[in-house]
Amino acid sequence: MQNANFMTADKTMQSKPLVPGLDKPVSQLALGTAFYRYEEKQRWFELLDEFIGLGGTLLDSGRHYGTSERVIGEWMASRGTRDRVVLITKCGHGNCELPAENFEKMVAEEFEKSLESLQTDHVDLYMLHRDNPVVPVARIIDRLNREIDNGRVRTLGASNWTCSRVDEANAYARLHGLAGFAAVSNNISLAVQAQPFYKGLVDVDRAAERWHRKTGTPLIVWSPQARGFFTGRYAPATAQRHEGPENDFDRRMGEVYCTDENFERLRRARELGSRKGGYSATQVALAWLLHKPFTLVPIVGPHSSAELLSCVHALSLKLTETELQWLNLENG
Repeated sequence: MQNANFMTADKTMQSKPLVPGLDKPVSQLALGTAFYRYEEKQRWFELLDEFIGLGGTLLDSGRHYGTSERVIGEWMASRGTRDRVVLITKCGHGNCELPAENFEKMVAEEFEKSLESLQTDHVDLYMLHRDNPVVPVARIIDRLNREIDNGRVRTLGASNWTCSRVDEANAYARLHGLAGFAAVSNNISLAVQAQPFYKGLVDVDRAAERWHRKTGTPLIVWSPQARGFFTGRYAPATAQRHEGPENDFDRRMGEVYCTDENFERLRRARELGSRKGGYSATQVALAWLLHKPFTLVPIVGPHSSAELLSCVHALSLKLTETELQWLNLENG
């Protein structure tokens, strides 16, 4: 049962300047849209309306996300909301890595398609979806800066890049008076992945946490609630179900998240949420992340109004340092 204050609490997000180069404030949560499909556009229009109504500004999309950009583009055009949102989209997913050949052509083609689908003349935060270390950072930074120079991109980001590669790219940018990566989008969650869910994905480890804290680079977190692990849908047996799994996604969930340590984290999140007044384990996991001592914005992927309100309500959950450590199995 939800906290008794859930339906009466002030369920709005705060926004503030967050990413260097952006002239619009960024909300505490980003709305993930990877699963939006055009044939269901009315459903997503309503959720986008509610997100904006709750104070949300940051929308996350990508060229690789099917018709997500088209849904957002039609919604912005029909509602007149382009100036109110901070728009992220991405290029360069490739076969789970940034294409090494014809990189410049890939950027040109994908960016034009993104602008057309989004029905806009610019992107606020343009990200590379993957990295490929064989592509020199000079080629990458030079090409992306052309879009900043012509006014079609406000600032740049890197998704699934290591800190060392971001440092390399930004050092080149500084040396040549160019814009570097102002934000990074990688994964971190209370549930620790045993292996990358897909090829080319990058997790934030302790060293990367220190890097974000030292550099002040905002982290835009994908899968902050571990792809639904904290809903309790997955049981320990999931990890043993090697023959005839329900689908490939469930099989990967078993391989990536279904460890003894993560099930203990789930148990503790449930217990602590109950003690705090009826928060769900999913809300506790989100609150745990929001207490990190560096700048981050989780990308949440609600499928309904209730799920969106649940995410926003998690912003009100305050945890002590002892509770944070206990959730992560750090103090017994």
